[in-house]
Amino acid sequence: MLRIELTAAAGGQPGHGELTVHGWPGGTEDLELSVLRNQDSLYLEAGGGWDSLPVWHALDGLERRDEALFGTVGPWLVDPLVRDPKMVYRLQLRAAGQSDGGVLRIVGNLLSSPAVGHPQPDERPPAPPVVAEPEPELPVVEVVEPAPDDSPLVAERDEEFRAAPAPKPRQSVRWLPFVVGLALLLGVGLAGYWYFVLRPQTQTPVAAATVPAATPAVAAAGEAGACAASALAESGDDLTFIQACLKSSPSSAQVLETIAAAKQAKRCGVVQRLYAHKAQAGDAAIALAYAREYDPQSFAAGGCVEAADAETAAYWYEIALANDAGNSEAKKRLEALKP
Repeated sequence: MLRIELTAAAGGQPGHGELTVHGWPGGTEDLELSVLRNQDSLYLEAGGGWDSLPVWHALDGLERRDEALFGTVGPWLVDPLVRDPKMVYRLQLRAAGQSDGGVLRIVGNLLSSPAVGHPQPDERPPAPPVVAEPEPELPVVEVVEPAPDDSPLVAERDEEFRAAPAPKPRQSVRWLPFVVGLALLLGVGLAGYWYFVLRPQTQTPVAAATVPAATPAVAAAGEAGACAASALAESGDDLTFIQACLKSSPSSAQVLETIAAAKQAKRCGVVQRLYAHKAQAGDAAIALAYAREYDPQSFAAGGCVEAADAETAAYWYEIALANDAGNSEAKKRLEALKP
């Protein structure tokens, strides 16, 4: 089984990477590579798409360094692989009658070639130049000097002032106290009417019933129920159930129980997706159980896996070992399944 790593190229050039293959016993002449995407079992095409049939790509430029092959690969391989970092890929090499494969490990921050971009120019129109507006002219106020006291204008003004009649003094309003007293009496009467007639009766407040909050145990039970076999029976849509189940963060044991119920109900879409999601998320127990489904030694007909497949079983044993390096069963079966 090969150990394959893809790291960023020297200088961090997007779309390029350094491919390292450990354990390849053959040479580098006429070396070919196929890439299998695990989630949907599709193979990488020459144009970057994915097909159900294996496609072999010429792998040029690799050189041997000690026990490993090392070389640079371009966007034809890097771009499709980093487009979705959650995918898991199995690479198969062949040359001169030899063939071997392994799970690809993408190490570091590997960028695709479309990541190369240029800052967009500022399309906003330039601000118009600020033009200082002229200050408004203040009106010219003509100051007129007052006329002297002995001028004819002053004499005429004094004569008009003396001729104007003096204003009559306002007479006191005699009925104002009567109006004020009437308003006070009316206010007192209205207050008494409200107090004795309209005032609502005092009621003793009833204490609100205390509703106990849901305990953590009850809340946890509700979340776990989203992945229970009973929830599977009530749900008619596989995708909706799977989303709710995974959102509840079920344990490995709960997932295996639900998978068993889904097998009996012949809901193989639930089986395959729960296996794949949990195994790729790092659950070694689920990856080990999925490997047993394909392992020729433990394959059982009549389930959701149509036939035993040693290569697929080895793939899931590798996933189990990647998350649990001390798993003796996965290590033993992986060695037995090596071509």
